[in-house]
Amino acid sequence: MTASHSSCNCIVLASGPVGQVLACPECGTLHLHLPQVTLRLAPDRFSELSVIVAKAQRLLDDARAQLVAKQAGTRSLH
Repeated sequence: MTASHSSCNCIVLASGPVGQVLACPECGTLHLHLPQVTLRLAPDRFSELSVIVAKAQRLLDDARAQLVAKQAGTRSLH
């Protein structure tokens, strides 16, 4: 992993209501800023985390769609 240092001059890569993703061009570290925590990750670890989060989101979306379909089927029986 690349070394993070206290004087990172980060560039904002993405920003939203939940937080920001920043990159330090000096040390190569990616910073994931959330309201209560900041994670500093090497680019390969950030990529791995992104895959895990995307997988979890797909599973949540599928479960939500199944619940909505089940509720719609229940309503049509009444």
